[in-house]
Amino acid sequence: MVLFVNSRPQVQNLQCLEEMLDPKSYEFPPEVESAEPADAAAPVEPLPLEIRVEPRPPLPLGIRVGIFIVGWLLILVGVAGLVLPGIQGIATILIGAALLSLDNELIYRGLRRGLARWPNLWRRIEHFREKAHDRIHRTFHRAKK
Repeated sequence: MVLFVNSRPQVQNLQCLEEMLDPKSYEFPPEVESAEPADAAAPVEPLPLEIRVEPRPPLPLGIRVGIFIVGWLLILVGVAGLVLPGIQGIATILIGAALLSLDNELIYRGLRRGLARWPNLWRRIEHFREKAHDRIHRTFHRAKK
């Protein structure tokens, strides 16, 4: 059995590869040469990490316990969903954390700092939190007739 039939073409291919990898041999079109790097584009302003939590009316104790149980249940299902097919693990964990953050400021701050890199995702979760709190508050604090 012959392993190397002709080693000369491999050396030529190696020289061609070295020439291709040499950055000085690249020819850029004029519009690319004069363009600014992508990093010089408009800087994206990160979310401020100082957190001002708006005071909201407190929820009744039974509702807070229910939110606690459902929030942790969603987090556990999300962790299982990370390895099981058919369950969106990360989304379920985020929804559970958003529910837990309705009552716990520490979880709210951790969620805020954890999602500071993704401001659009943070806005969506913040919108979910506001809507959920308002809906829960309206449901259990209806005007007495």
